[in-house]
Formats: sequence, C-alpha cells, structure tokens
Amino acid sequence: MPKYGRVKDSHIKVLEDIVGSEKVSTRPEELYCYSRDSTIFKYRPDVVVRPENAAQVSEILKVANEDRIPVTPRGSGTSAAGLPLPVYGGILLDMSSMNKIELIDVENQIAIVQPGVVCDVLNERLREYGFFFPPDPASSPICTIGGMVNTNASGNRTMKYGPTRNYVLWLEVVLANGKIIHTGSKTLKSVSDYDLTRLFVGSEGSLGVVTKVGLKVVPLPESVGTAIFIFDSVDKLVRAATKVRLSGIVPEMLEFMDRRTTSASFDYAGIKDVPEGNFLLLDLGERREAVEPLLEKVVSICNSENPEFVDKTLDLEYRENLIKARKAALPALSRLRPSTAMEDCTVPLTKLPEAAVKVEKIPEDLGVEGFGLGNFGHIGDGNMHPTFVFDEREEEQRKALFKAIDILYQDIVLPLGGSVTAEHGIGLTRAKYVALEHPSTVGLMRSLKRFFDPNLILNPGKGKGGPLSIEEVSS
Repeated sequence: MPKYGRVKDSHIKVLEDIVGSEKVSTRPEELYCYSRDSTIFKYRPDVVVRPENAAQVSEILKVANEDRIPVTPRGSGTSAAGLPLPVYGGILLDMSSMNKIELIDVENQIAIVQPGVVCDVLNERLREYGFFFPPDPASSPICTIGGMVNTNASGNRTMKYGPTRNYVLWLEVVLANGKIIHTGSKTLKSVSDYDLTRLFVGSEGSLGVVTKVGLKVVPLPESVGTAIFIFDSVDKLVRAATKVRLSGIVPEMLEFMDRRTTSASFDYAGIKDVPEGNFLLLDLGERREAVEPLLEKVVSICNSENPEFVDKTLDLEYRENLIKARKAALPALSRLRPSTAMEDCTVPLTKLPEAAVKVEKIPEDLGVEGFGLGNFGHIGDGNMHPTFVFDEREEEQRKALFKAIDILYQDIVLPLGGSVTAEHGIGLTRAKYVALEHPSTVGLMRSLKRFFDPNLILNPGKGKGGPLSIEEVSS
C-alpha cells in the first residue's frame, strides 16, 4: 500500500482559500454522511470539498498531489460497488455543485453538461425538444452524468441504444497534477486522436476528474408500446427473452425480475393487478404505425413459452408505472432485510439460462438462515443484478455475503465466459476478480494508472488500475 499524506489544518486553510470556507467541511456528521454508498462498507473522509468549476478542481488536485493526499470524487453516491468511498481518507471531492446544463443544441445533436447534472433532469430538458439521452439506469432520478461517465453506465435501454460511452463526444478532465485537458471532438464523428475519451469513460475516477461532458443526444421515438409477462420459472423467462432477441426485433427495453423481486417491487410501486411470478417487461419504441404490429409479434413469440399472465398496452401512464416498478427493484428488496448487496455481472447470451438457474441456487447452497436473494436486470444483453438480502450485523450472514460473491463470480460468471461487471464498475467489491478476468492485461491497466496518476492519489484502492481486494483494503 502506498504511503499517503494526511490532511492537516494548513491544507484545510488552503482548500478554503480555493473554494470558500462554506464549501469545505470537517464536521463529523457531514463526514459520516459521505462514508457510505449503496454497499455495506464505511470509509470516512478527512474533509469534504465542493468545487464549482474546473479551475478550483485543478487547484485542489495540485495541493493533494504535492503532499500525496488521496482524492475521491463523488456524485450522488448511488454506487453499488464502493466507488465513491474514501478508503484511505483524504479529500472527498463532492461534484454535485457542478450541475449546470450549459448547452442544448438539437440541430447538432449535442448537449454540454457539468458532471453534477442528474440524468432525469437532463432528459426532462431534452424532452422539450423531442430528444433524449438514452442510457437509463434505475437510479436515473438521482444519479449524475459524471457518475455515469465514470462507470460507463447502461440501464434499461442499453439493448437498443448502448451504454454511456456511445454518447460521450468529448470530455474536460483534470489530471492528478492539476492539468486541465480536453479529449475528443465537438463533432459527431472524428478519428483525429487516440481515443482518450473512451479511456476515461469507465475509469471510475482513477485517471482524472471529469469536469465537463459533451454528449450526443438523439430524437425520441414517435410511439411506444409495452408488454409484460409472468412466468412460473426463470428458465422459461430467459428462453422467451432469447427468442425475442433472435427474432430480429430490437426492443427499447427487455427487463426481468425474479419472483421475489417482482413481489417486492409491485408492492413498493402499488401495482396490484399483476399476479406473482417471474416478470418480463418488453418495451418497443418505433414509428407510430409500426408499434402495434411489433407488439403483437413479441406477444406471440413469448406465448410459445407458456407465460401465466400476459398484458400489453399503449397507455403511457400504465407503462411508466411498470417501468417505475422495475426501477424500484433495489429499494423494494431493501425493505425485506436490513442489508442489501447488489451485484453486477454479465454472461454470453447463450449462457443466460444456465447462469440464471445457478444464481438462484446460491442461498440454498450456502444454507445460512436469513440470507436470501432477489435477481433482476437487463436480460436483453445478458446483464443480471443478483441482489443478496441479509443482516450485516449478524456475523454468519456477513460472511455468507462474501462467500456468495465468490460463488457468483468465480464459480458461475467467469467459468461461463462472463464479466464481473457490466455497468456498475469494479470499485471495492469486485477488485479481487480483475486479475482473474484479465490476467494478460491487468499489468497494462496498472501501468496506465501510474502514467496518469504517478502518486496514486485518485480514488486509490479501487478500480481497474490499482485494484485491491476487500480483505486487503480492510486490513
């Protein structure tokens, strides 16, 4: 582990000079609030700083780099992987004040935003012009564009539109030494440089601090139609989704929730007219005249797997309620037990049925009372979010969590040719598996990390370029 400097009173004074005393806090109650994300881990910063522009971020990083003080960027703190947790203390860089939508230019299909802009806020503005920013995480009401860029977030619409990186045209980034750089091009198409933009997208705040984003935006579909299905087994559900995918139809969304998650989510969202079971949501966005015929076709395809319940609708309000129920999967499951741990894995599409069945059996294989599972995710692209529900205060259940994560990645996902993260990032939770998935390139990733951040101050202990296992970080 590198030897890091500590935040001193003299550093606090310099930070206050940079951003103003009201934007710097060492109050214990505030530090505690920044010590958590959606995981069970807790790491408290020494100081929280809230910059308002790239110049301030630059000055902060110069100070930190000189004395080798860790810096952890943070948006809304919705990470389910420990990404915004200050493992080694130091400076917590709260980017939420940088929340301006600087430009919407639909003629050029471009929006320019600061990293603290919330995803749904941007889409509300874009909707006025008939456009949208397609990546649609379940946390879209609160997650920030900066966080989405740093994790290459995906979400419900990924099957059709792809992840965040498909929409990032250029970035303003502050490097560890305080230098401000600009990557990419202000056009929709360019190959004039090495693709540094894509290198920073998904880098988890480990190579630089993103301070501005140029995004491509696209027109909203003319019309949408939605179909839902309830199956008596996950296996049937996966087979139905696979048949839809192989038909050549590309839905806006192809989402699933297992029986436990469906029950919890519908109760949470107040939906009472759908029976319990394994839930498949299929959403189509097309030309107005094409939606209904395609909806009939996908219903026919899924009916071949004998669902117990089928419903289809063009009603926008009902559609929104169904999507809200799917997006509520994590908060709904969190009401079942005191603790949740949402994982993020992807497998080749042909391996989905096998993977889903094996994942379902993890709690049974462990046999620990009080330790359960809800599974949901983006079945259209092979991305599942097995979510373990338990009580972290009970030692046996806490140990069961780490055993379950090992089984998930080491015994199921990687042997099936999958990946340990599809959209949430490596963070703390999955750091120990990076070398297992990428044995021939993990050294190169660490070299890239040292090239951009020689003193290893940016989000240390996590991510692709300097991963440590949970055990190493906690010791």
